[in-house]
Amino acid sequence: MKRWLPISIGNETYDLLNLKHPDFNRRVMAEMDNGVDVYYDRRWRATEIFSRWLLDNPETVAGKRVLALGVGIGLETLPLGQLCEHLFINDFAPVSLELCAEQLEQNGIQNYTALSGPMEEINLPEIDLAIACFLIYENETRSAMTKFIDTYPGEIIVANGPLPAFEEWRKSLPRETETLISDDTVLAIRLLPFFRQ
Repeated sequence: MKRWLPISIGNETYDLLNLKHPDFNRRVMAEMDNGVDVYYDRRWRATEIFSRWLLDNPETVAGKRVLALGVGIGLETLPLGQLCEHLFINDFAPVSLELCAEQLEQNGIQNYTALSGPMEEINLPEIDLAIACFLIYENETRSAMTKFIDTYPGEIIVANGPLPAFEEWRKSLPRETETLISDDTVLAIRLLPFFRQ
């Protein structure tokens, strides 16, 4: 069984970790057995649409230091790492960060730093932009994202499927937003920076 599978997004082709590969399953199951209960990237269509949007709008991240929150294995980290100055990848599951890093390296992307731990508790590096893709899918992730935006006043882009937890979170936002993508599969919004007085 092949460890890597090619995927084309726009004019780019990337090698993605084959999620059915036995090594992947072994590592994920061992982490879950150790009490890390996570949902690993299953190549949601919303993530692919958002990745294509990033490639079509490179100025959004070009030359910036970007923090990608709760990446899992992170298809979106490939165009991000390709386009930005430096990419910080975050997840509270250590194996997901290892696999995400392997996938970045497989695609020749080395301008990244892994930040392990809950997003609302990590020591934030100096960044220009935070991005979360398909991160808000239940109450716990909604709460974590709310805590993160309460502590990080800068620009944030959130792309998510139209799930109830995400819709509730979006309706309660204390910041101005602008819509970047809106269709039946994904809604991407930009939270404008909030400058405290």
